Amino acid sequence: MRNRRLGESRRVFDTAAVVLLGICIIGWAGCRTLSNWRLIGWSADYDSAERRVLETGRDMLIWYTDPLPGKSDPLDEVLHEPAVKDLTKPYVRCKLSRSYEPDRRYVAQFGVERAPALIVVHTDGTYHALTGMMSVETVRRGLTKAVAPGDVPTFNHLIPRQAEYHWHSNIEVAREASASSGRPILVVYYRSLSRDWPRLERLLTRREVYRRLAEMVHCRINTLRPWSKAQITEFGALKLPALVITRNDGSYETLEMPTSYETIVRFADRFRQTEATANARAGADSEHP
Repeated sequence: MRNRRLGESRRVFDTAAVVLLGICIIGWAGCRTLSNWRLIGWSADYDSAERRVLETGRDMLIWYTDPLPGKSDPLDEVLHEPAVKDLTKPYVRCKLSRSYEPDRRYVAQFGVERAPALIVVHTDGTYHALTGMMSVETVRRGLTKAVAPGDVPTFNHLIPRQAEYHWHSNIEVAREASASSGRPILVVYYRSLSRDWPRLERLLTRREVYRRLAEMVHCRINTLRPWSKAQITEFGALKLPALVITRNDGSYETLEMPTSYETIVRFADRFRQTEATANARAGADSEHP
């Protein structure tokens, strides 16, 4: 009898524990949902926000926050006032947190060291920043006046970034994207059914490589002849795998059979140096026709 009662007590206890756990999970989920529902329309990281800027050609608005435990950011209510919310809609909106070290490094590029802050990053690379406690009118006035060009940021190339290439499989489609955006094209040639792509992917996703190639239009083309060591392309005969970076004027640079990420870094830097020299020469020619 005693054992029977103990068994029943245990079952009651186990049932109560399960019910309590379920209530806690539902409550946690509910609180999490309530705390995040207002983030709809705001990216939670700078990588996705920057990609959205490239896709849309819109300026970026950064909301830099550091709420105290148990308290909300004072800018939360201000940004969701209708008079302010309408002004933020044209932007690619991004919310960053002071508690995350890479976010601190990211906003420091724009001269911001404390939260709360709002930063408008224009497509020309310049910015306007508002810091400290802000009222609805302060934010409205600041966003209205934030017209490019603004201040020049101090870029930090050591900020960690998630490598995410958006590959086209057709060179003509890539050219159309390049023509509409003004960006150069990275073309990758490799052999199918070989180890070319796994090796290249490891090199291309290195932080040092990705930050140099991220803003280009990306195109990769494979050949179904894995035994072939070279391929005839519109850029000439290339030993595979190979990288090509093309400019809008049709000129290009090639790199055959890269073996290390350092090789690709030097290749990308050489391209940018050549491009900068050509742009400077073109500027001088326009001043002295």
